[in-house]
Amino acid sequence: MFSSIAKKNLEKDSRVLGKAWEGTYGGYFSDKKNIQNFLERIIPFLPEYPLDILYVASASGILGEAIIRYLGKGNLTLVDISQKHLNANNNPNTKKICCDLLNLDLRKKFDLVVMRSSLDYFPTRESQVKVLKIIKDHIKKNGLFINQPAYVSNMKDRDIISHIYTSVEKIGDRLFQSEDLEGIYIEAGYKQFKKIGEGEKLIITQEDHIKRYNLGEDDIAYIQSIITQNSSYAEKTEDGYILRFDFPIFLANI
Repeated sequence: MFSSIAKKNLEKDSRVLGKAWEGTYGGYFSDKKNIQNFLERIIPFLPEYPLDILYVASASGILGEAIIRYLGKGNLTLVDISQKHLNANNNPNTKKICCDLLNLDLRKKFDLVVMRSSLDYFPTRESQVKVLKIIKDHIKKNGLFINQPAYVSNMKDRDIISHIYTSVEKIGDRLFQSEDLEGIYIEAGYKQFKKIGEGEKLIITQEDHIKRYNLGEDDIAYIQSIITQNSSYAEKTEDGYILRFDFPIFLANI
């Protein structure tokens, strides 16, 4: 059974489930350079033995498959709330589990758990702490958790952008990551938290949101009204708006 959060996420993302996800935001999440950058940043921290890897909120698992190919060994398990996402992965050696992260209990621990641009789908601090605790319960004693969140370093701008997403019904609720992320990790019980790399910025315009969420003119005007003062993360334009996200990579263990 899916939580109300998961059900809402599925509904709002109905236009980009499965294979269509690869083209979201100009193909940012399937871009080979972005994936290669991620690999180069995390590989120095990974042990050399074959890893049992869990990729949560994986979509079709493009990033997880790239890690396995790069390492040349190990096992990959994907977890996502969308069966359409999982069906887009045709690797018979990859285990695929359709599950709400808030209900995840695999009764197994992994050497490495990976998450990318998904923690914000849990739109409160409390729900983010809860899901991070669930992830922690799936990490071995000497295992690692690597997360690359959509990040806005200025908390005021973070709150503005989160409000944009949450207050537009077609998009759905979000709480993007900011400088309070370490405190969320600590509350969830992680003992180590450090930045190990930086990805390319993601730039989103109203055209990207029209394609993904079918926004109308009223939605765009409303979002413009929320951006009362332009910043490096949220900018009002003549035709709509520009939102910018950092994509740092964080490593943690238990």
